[in-house]
Amino acid sequence: MPHLVGIPRIVVCGAVDDGKSTLIGRLLAETGSIHGDEATSALLPDGSLDFSRLTDGLESEREQGITIDVAYRYIRLPEGRRALLADSPGHDQYTRNMAVAASTASVALLVVDAVRGVREQTLRHASICQLMGVREFVVAFNKMDAVNDPESRAAELRQQLSHLETAESTFTFVPVSGLRGDNVTEGAHSLMRALASSSSRSSSHNVRHESLRLPVQVVIRESDRRWCAGRLASGSLSAGSEISIWPSGKTALVKNVLRAGTPAPDVVTRGQSVAIELDRELDVGRGDVIVNSAELGVSRAHLADVVWLDEKPMHMATSYVLRVGPHEVPARVQHIRFVVDLVAREERTASTLRVNDIGRVEITCDRPLLLDPYSLSRDTGGFILCDRLTGNTVAAGMTIHALQRESEVTRHEFSVTRQDREVSNGLRSGVLWLTGLPGSGKSTIADEVDRELYARGVRSYVLDGDTVRQTLSEDLGFSPEDRRENVRRVARTAQLMMDAGLMVIVSLVSPFRADREAARDLFAHEDFIEVFVDTPLAVCQERDPKGLYARAAHDAASQMTGTGQDYEPPLRADVHLDGTKSITENAGILVEWITRRRAGS
Repeated sequence: MPHLVGIPRIVVCGAVDDGKSTLIGRLLAETGSIHGDEATSALLPDGSLDFSRLTDGLESEREQGITIDVAYRYIRLPEGRRALLADSPGHDQYTRNMAVAASTASVALLVVDAVRGVREQTLRHASICQLMGVREFVVAFNKMDAVNDPESRAAELRQQLSHLETAESTFTFVPVSGLRGDNVTEGAHSLMRALASSSSRSSSHNVRHESLRLPVQVVIRESDRRWCAGRLASGSLSAGSEISIWPSGKTALVKNVLRAGTPAPDVVTRGQSVAIELDRELDVGRGDVIVNSAELGVSRAHLADVVWLDEKPMHMATSYVLRVGPHEVPARVQHIRFVVDLVAREERTASTLRVNDIGRVEITCDRPLLLDPYSLSRDTGGFILCDRLTGNTVAAGMTIHALQRESEVTRHEFSVTRQDREVSNGLRSGVLWLTGLPGSGKSTIADEVDRELYARGVRSYVLDGDTVRQTLSEDLGFSPEDRRENVRRVARTAQLMMDAGLMVIVSLVSPFRADREAARDLFAHEDFIEVFVDTPLAVCQERDPKGLYARAAHDAASQMTGTGQDYEPPLRADVHLDGTKSITENAGILVEWITRRRAGS
């Protein structure tokens, strides 16, 4: 729905079957906000009103007795004011619809079933509202007529929600009965009075961003004049204002400003639709943003909170389409900082996002994008991620701030170079990447190579899988996604060590070819040597030095490579070792190869 300036928007949310639709229906009926024919369609055989039918308009909603889509209805507030109610679905399958309703709301009416209590979906809806910038919450403890001790139950429910109260959020708690009508519209402390007060206060939260942001929606040509039209997302402007255009960076002065087709007499501000004429011809099109600030949140990378909405889990290797306004740009989730555990009330590490997860992520786009902090501007700080094949929305995102990435970071050129260190070491640095099944002998061979190099005075280091798992990758598991990230981290670490002039020996299962190829792509051809320690699975199982195969045999859910997960052997390894041969023989092959790498050759 379009943004309605000056009219409070109230999102009604909460878990399924907490009585939202019935409560809203009663609010609408008792405030005279429904028409006669609507009331007639909601009549029951005994002549009473089924209040839930006033908002559940879809046939499937009435058949199932649940809300699926978002129902928007105007409601009359005290003193003749109006508000727009958005009845959102409580079922976790339709969280995406609830998030859409919350994205433009200024007040949240959170309905809690006093009998069932606070549930995970209750907490999820409240958290989504907070992420979406809602600062005013009215919590209705519904069905209080079914509780033996309403006063103590209300106190208990309030305690369960106390962790959501922050300095930025205002919570008002109201006990009601949507079925009987208790405390819904009548009384000084009724639900209606609470909504009216919160709606009045919400206007003070609207203006946060002082910088000018005018997304251009259309360019109007009038004979030899061109007008850039759009709705002012933040800031203000007037005739004579100096502006610049993103992304071109071109500057100009505002020559004329029109509102509703007539010249604006003074300054125009946030939320007003305007058309401006510039003092010179510039190439301005739909999607450009007119700004007045040199400090723009323009970057290829951004930190953001996201709500994952797709049934398919998020994969960090997958390219999605990030959409903000008319702009579309390929983007990837580079890192998940944490996922919110709503029940335990804590942040936990994760390697993927699943449906309805709320997480903080680092996103990298293929080109720089203007995204302001969502807390300052919903219009220029919110985005969605879409599946590139289906076009389906998979996540809703709220920008926290821009991040620097390699394109914005200038690397310092230090005086001592890799070549200098290689001369000191007597050999060219490089990376030996040993891959093979668990128990194939990788670590033992790597240890023998390292020992022999040390004896010859060559500086080297072993990056062993178990050591890495206890340090650099202690936050990762053994899913394909986590294994991919583990390989990426090890490859980047090996890069730095190679630059330090070391001979780096990587001992890592790294079961997937694509991951190993991605690691190889980070190096020059002669600097990365893939070594396949080829040992039959039966031999590995017989050796089983760490007891991994024995444990996996009794665990149906094991992610052990070779049993629970496949191993993809190299098709064209640079060095192919027979893992059934002696450690000394295999290590000797690698040491001989290394010692041929003379510095400067």
